Amino acid sequence: MKFPLNHDLHCHSVLSECSSDPEMTVERILRHAEEHGYSVQCITDHLWDAAVPGASKWYAPQDIAHVKQSLPLPKSDSVKLVFGCETEYVGGSGVAIAPEHYDEFDFIVIPPNHFHMVGLTRPREVDTEEKAAELFTARLEELSALDLPWKKVGIAHLTCGLTFREGDYMKVFRIMDEERLKAAFKRFAENGAGIELNSGSIGGTDWRGHIDDELRLYRIARDMGCKFYCATDAHHPAELETESLREIADRLELTDKELFPLP
Repeated sequence: MKFPLNHDLHCHSVLSECSSDPEMTVERILRHAEEHGYSVQCITDHLWDAAVPGASKWYAPQDIAHVKQSLPLPKSDSVKLVFGCETEYVGGSGVAIAPEHYDEFDFIVIPPNHFHMVGLTRPREVDTEEKAAELFTARLEELSALDLPWKKVGIAHLTCGLTFREGDYMKVFRIMDEERLKAAFKRFAENGAGIELNSGSIGGTDWRGHIDDELRLYRIARDMGCKFYCATDAHHPAELETESLREIADRLELTDKELFPLP
């Protein structure tokens, strides 16, 4: 069977500072999911746990108490609405959520390439595509080796333009070392993590012109046995759709057998 698009495991409400859209209420997001026949909708607002040092001024207010303002989640007869978060990884031995708080979330989205936050997620000396490729590869390696609740962890937007917006970010994906990528994605597969198909960062208006670069990381992940899930990464109501991922999933030859177990 075809890969199902009937879920969204990465979506921001008005509580995410990068959204701040009064129309992005949990109720509005749930209504869209109901109207489009989704089985699962997850709310994943940005989070930096106050128990973890190092938050930027932008991240610090977005702590657990802040994102929990969405609770209790509204109920639906047709959609399972679940509570998650998008936390951060800056390298090293942990992510921006303390282990004692893992159980407070149904799903945890972790971006390995939020490199627009120079000085936080990306060292200032990483200033070329080659250096960004090395950093991204190293982050995937490091992240895959962490002790995390992997059965409810998603690796977000592998081909996000924020990977290197100062230059040719597609070159970054093109030059990343294949053998190192295979080893990292094999560990993600063994851990049971999900790999995100993000309608906001893959398959844009000109993606067919660089299709091999766009899909390279996903193909490696697929070949290493990874499972995938859909996400909109929506910050505004107009971004709440997954249908644009159909061609991507088909080009990757994904079927329902490659679906990540939904929360």
